[in-house]
Parts: sequence; structure tokens; C-alpha cells
Amino acid sequence: MENSTNSAMEKKALSRVPEDQRQSWYSIAFIWIGTMICIPMLMVGGMLSASMTFGNVLLACFLGFAICSLLMIMVGMQGTDLGLPSSMCGTKAFGDRGSSYLLSVSIFIGQMGWFGIQTATCATAFVTLMDYWSIRFPFWLSCLIWGGVMLITAVYGFKLMKWLNYIAVPALILMCLYGMYHAISVTGWSNIVAVTPDPANTMGMAPAVSLVIGLFAVGATTNPDYTRYAKNRGATVMATVLGVIPAAVLMFMVGAVMSLSAGTYDITSVFASMGLPVLSMLVLILATWTTNTGNAYTSGMAAMKVFSLKDDRRPLVTMLCGAAGTLMAMAGMANAMQGFINIISAMVPPIMGVVIADYWILGKGRPENWHPVRGFNWCGIIAWACGCIVALFFSFFSPALDAVVVSGVVYIILYPLCGKTTMGGQGEITLDEIEANLR
Repeated sequence: MENSTNSAMEKKALSRVPEDQRQSWYSIAFIWIGTMICIPMLMVGGMLSASMTFGNVLLACFLGFAICSLLMIMVGMQGTDLGLPSSMCGTKAFGDRGSSYLLSVSIFIGQMGWFGIQTATCATAFVTLMDYWSIRFPFWLSCLIWGGVMLITAVYGFKLMKWLNYIAVPALILMCLYGMYHAISVTGWSNIVAVTPDPANTMGMAPAVSLVIGLFAVGATTNPDYTRYAKNRGATVMATVLGVIPAAVLMFMVGAVMSLSAGTYDITSVFASMGLPVLSMLVLILATWTTNTGNAYTSGMAAMKVFSLKDDRRPLVTMLCGAAGTLMAMAGMANAMQGFINIISAMVPPIMGVVIADYWILGKGRPENWHPVRGFNWCGIIAWACGCIVALFFSFFSPALDAVVVSGVVYIILYPLCGKTTMGGQGEITLDEIEANLR
């Protein structure tokens, strides 16, 4: 996958991934499993257990991630067909410049912000654990150390990310299962599943599924960044379904069981209350590492498109994105960005709706019907804006899913009306023309 055999770093960014550089489906699946095994997943599983029965928590998780996986498969197959990342897959639906200024900017800022938030979370927990051993450790230094460690794998790219997850995922699963076993042995399985939520705090299935979809909608949009390396559509389906749903259900189960046993969904406190500080530190670091690597990687991929940079700049750009996120974490800005990230989370899902409608409905899912458009495709931009408005102000089920559906429907209605006018872009452009500027 590297342009040079002398470099271990991935240099493939915006240009097509050739057939001889495609990877096995399970290498992609392991990256997604590593992404799913993260502290927010455990915490949301624990949070839902306080307002739903144990069985309903697992059902809400399965339904929410099944919906996300379906959307991921659709955008992921396009990435596989074309060999292109998510920012390039949108160059027809939004136009080449529209993809840069809308799709790529949203993913770039959102994923960089998430890198900062997760780095701050990891750094805070590490400082707390050091306090457990009466060691005073500076927060800024913790951010610098763990942000740098997590950034290394993203800078090296897909190959090192794959091997990180080959090693970390089995270890994480074993540690989480041990934590769940410990909780069950202390509290008892029958006591855990018998817990019923306070009627005043009960959550219905629809809001819970909506929460689950919103938790992962932004990440789902970036699936082509990984599936461009898949050998065929079947491999994309296998990597997505087996990489997302089982790991998600397991994490929700572990989070729910441990929270019901400890009486809190703060996972660090849960592990500490069990007298397992070392296990807590290992789970926290590895889980954040495997997830945060993906945040930096996809942010760097989007930034490449935003600034129209050549492929060989990918490692440097990824490093700068992660460094910016680390600095935000060190400065305490990560928590302040949470509200902004929530807005970005409403802006990204409708991008997926437009891209899916363009490739699968209008283009009939055939690569030969797909071609980049010069400038801006205003049909796609208007459809995206409609989806954003629904997500922010008029959602009726899940803001993320509603935005996907509305933006896709609006695009399907608008595009035939626009025809070959400037509303539909400024003429076709070939991938060869685009890639000539990337080398």
C-alpha cells in the first residue's frame, strides 16, 4: 500500500487503491472492532442500564448498530468499487470543490475534535490512576504522552493500525470479559438481570435506538476510508457486519453488567471499585488507543482533501491533525468543544444520505455511472442543508437517521429537475485528472 518499498508509512491518500494493494476482510474488521471497543461504548451501555432492563439495552444496541451497519455497507461498497476514501466518494454528489469544503471539512474538524476529547479522557483517567498510587502526574504531560502514542499508529497508516488491532483487540476482549466475570461473581447474574429501572427514569426503545445511532453516525460515514482496501463487496459486508455489531453488543453488555454491579457508569470508577486499578489502566489506554488512532487517521484523510494536498503528504498531515487535537486536550479545550462536536455530528450524517442516493439510486450502484463533477453540485448541497435542518430542529425519531433519509429523498427529487444546468455541477471531470494533481 506504500508508494515506496523503502517506507513503512502509508502514502495512499486520495488516489485510487489498486487491486494488488487490497487487504483481507478481517484486517478491516479488526480495525472496526478496535474502534468499537472504547470507553464511550462502555459508558453508554452503563448509562442505558440505569433506564432500561438489561435485555432491552442489548436489543437497543443491536437495532441501532444494525441500522448503522446497513448505511456503512452502502457507503463502504462505493469505496470498495472505486478504491476511494469517503472524501473522494462525495466528489459527484457534492462536486469536487463541494466535497472539499463541506464533506471533508465536517469530517476533518469533527474527527480532530474527537481525537482531542478522547485524548483528554485517557489523560484524565491516567492521572486519576496515578493518584490511586499517590503519584502526582501533570495532566498536560499525560495528554502529551498518550496523544503522541496514539498518533504514531495513525501516522504510519493502515498497515500498522491493522497490526495494532490484531494485538490489542484479543487483549481488550479478554480484559473486558474478566471485568464482567468479576462483576457477576460479586453481584450474581440473577441479581443483575433482575434489576429494573426507576419508573421516573425509564427510557423507551425508540429513544434508546436513536441514541445508539447518534453515537456512531459520524464514524459510519468514514467507512470508505477503510473499505477502499477491501477486495470486493462481499469483503466489505463481512468486515462491516462482523467488525461492528458483535463488538458493539459485547461492549454494551460489559458496560451494563459492570455498571449494574457497581452502581455507576463511570467505567474508571467501576474498575477501581473492584480493586482492579491496573486492569482499568490497561483497558482504558488500549481501548482509547485503538479508537483514537482511527479518529486521527480519518481526520488526516479529510484534511488532505480540504487542502488538495499530494498523496505523499498524508503522514505529515495526519500528524498535524493529531498534534492539534492533543494541544486542544492539553489546553482544556476538548471539553469546551463538546457542543461544537454535537453540531458537527448533526452535519455529517446527511452527507451519507446524499452520497447513498447518488450512487445507489441514481447511479444504480454501478461504478461506470459514477464520475466526479467540477466545482459544486448544488443539488447535493441543498439536500445536505435540508438534512441538517431536520437533524437540528425537526427530528421525529433519530436526528442522525432522519437526516440521512431526508437528505437522500431531497437529492433524488432535485437532481432530475436540475438536469445538466449548473445546479447539477459544472461539468464532469475524470479521476485521472484529479489524481494527476495528487502525485
